[in-house]
Amino acid sequence: MQLKASLHIHTSEDKKDGHIINYNVYNLIDEAKKSGFNVLGFTPHNKFVFKEEFAEYAKKKGLLLIPGVERGLGRFLNKHVIILNCDKTIEKVRTFKQLHKYKGEHPEIFILAPHPTYNRFISVGARKLKKYIDLFDAIEYSAAYSKKMNFHNQRAVAIAGRFKKPIISTADVHVLKKLDTDFAIIEAVDLTAESVLQAIKYGKFKNVTAPKNFFALMGYYINFSVKYIVKYITVKILGLKIRKLELEAVAAEERI
Repeated sequence: MQLKASLHIHTSEDKKDGHIINYNVYNLIDEAKKSGFNVLGFTPHNKFVFKEEFAEYAKKKGLLLIPGVERGLGRFLNKHVIILNCDKTIEKVRTFKQLHKYKGEHPEIFILAPHPTYNRFISVGARKLKKYIDLFDAIEYSAAYSKKMNFHNQRAVAIAGRFKKPIISTADVHVLKKLDTDFAIIEAVDLTAESVLQAIKYGKFKNVTAPKNFFALMGYYINFSVKYIVKYITVKILGLKIRKLELEAVAAEERI
């Protein structure tokens, strides 16, 4: 069966980025249903906040919600790694060595390298990716690219090809409008986490992605960064309960 899937998604339940996200997991599931999705990867930063009631709501809508987390590993310049089909014990993992041991004890998990060569602040980096390549089940094809700016994905594709790892498209969703821009169509036996993740490992999927307008892309990320800082100060530092800031730069979004 063909399944439309997005495996890298953040919502307001996210303990790191939640203060700038204006939709929750239920809003996500509703939007995903409208857009014809079958599989969602729930990947908040660092903390495992998944609840069975989230999965039950998704199931009622005919969707599979796979629990996960985007962990920052290492002491400096955290190296982001997505672990899918895990549980709360993943929060104990802080290093690649610990992740290697954890995977041995939990063979059901699926490890994805998100935006692996994008920048040193959020990426595992080419050197670490190659060093720990055996840990990864797949590599992400980042949605943040244009025709003139795609060197990071080109490096990721080259590494994936060299080590024979599948490379899968995701949208790294922080804004619902981006959910349906970059995703994968997976050929799985059934609608279960085991079947979906196994299909990805064997490359039984096709990516749906397209380059973005360079100036609109830059405008979006500048807008996003400014509002992140403003909301961090007002919500996280000052503790003010302000009216929700509109997250999207509408003009920039419509051109992407």
